[in-house]
Amino acid sequence: MKLKTAIFYQIVLFSWLTVLLSTVAWAEETAIPSEQLGAIFPNASDFVEKKSDLTPEKIASIEAEIETELRPEDLKPTFYIAVDENKKPVGLALFVAVEGPGGIINGSAALDMTGKVVKVRVYKHSEAAGIADEKFLAQFSGKGIVDKFEVGEDIEPLAGEEAASQAVALIPKKMLAISYALFLKRPAEADEDVPETIEPEDLKEVMAMMMDEYDLIRTYFQVEAGSRDTQDKKAAVQAVKRLVRHAEFITYFEPPKNPNNTEEYGYLQKQFHDAIQAFAQALEAEGVSEKTQKQWQEIIDLVDKAHLRFSVEEIDLDEY
Repeated sequence: MKLKTAIFYQIVLFSWLTVLLSTVAWAEETAIPSEQLGAIFPNASDFVEKKSDLTPEKIASIEAEIETELRPEDLKPTFYIAVDENKKPVGLALFVAVEGPGGIINGSAALDMTGKVVKVRVYKHSEAAGIADEKFLAQFSGKGIVDKFEVGEDIEPLAGEEAASQAVALIPKKMLAISYALFLKRPAEADEDVPETIEPEDLKEVMAMMMDEYDLIRTYFQVEAGSRDTQDKKAAVQAVKRLVRHAEFITYFEPPKNPNNTEEYGYLQKQFHDAIQAFAQALEAEGVSEKTQKQWQEIIDLVDKAHLRFSVEEIDLDEY
């Protein structure tokens, strides 16, 4: 069984960007707009450029979602991945242009590690000056793929500038649509059951399955308090519940290192399983709190201890 058949859950931005940064190769060097990107991600240490291509099928799906045709330059989007001092991704940005009532509006939209809009910027336009103001653009922050970006519904337009306001709203909406068409999966509906997990073939596969859940939960804890919403919490809770099930698979396999110490191995596995179950209940009830933050750190410490004692390099979580 291949790993991809075991993973039915949401692919988070962190996982995709981490893989991308380890595999990307450049055909040519291009100038990165560092000044503009630095204003979007002031805490980033560097930026990495990634060019993509949209297939006809993806073009059709994006245009159906944004209800307008893509511009020629949209068909080969260039993403800029912001990374920290440890070369870990912290978000990504895309520069796009849209058609306003007064002409072309050039701007950018950026996503954080949860796939939510962190900033929208307008650089060049022929509309009323207010459409480039931070006060107007701030309303897009925190929105995601499930939001409508519609004037009169979830977007407050500038007075007398409804058409221009709607045009600016297309900047983050287009960025999200392109990003999800290329590499993200849509979040599960709130009432959607956690899908059944197919049994893994070996311990290495269990570790890979668990790593995706670790990333999702860790990302939830890293989001600023004001940016978390109900969907973020539900996604994290679902990830913890999947982690509980993944943990049950550990007992199916002997440890690759120190296999004679199965009693200790079983004890640590039970500790981990019990800790995850308690954490799942607390997270669902409280979200991010002092209690759940402490529980999460204890789980990470327990995992580190177990891996030091029983894991070998090829299944070390740090290697994924």
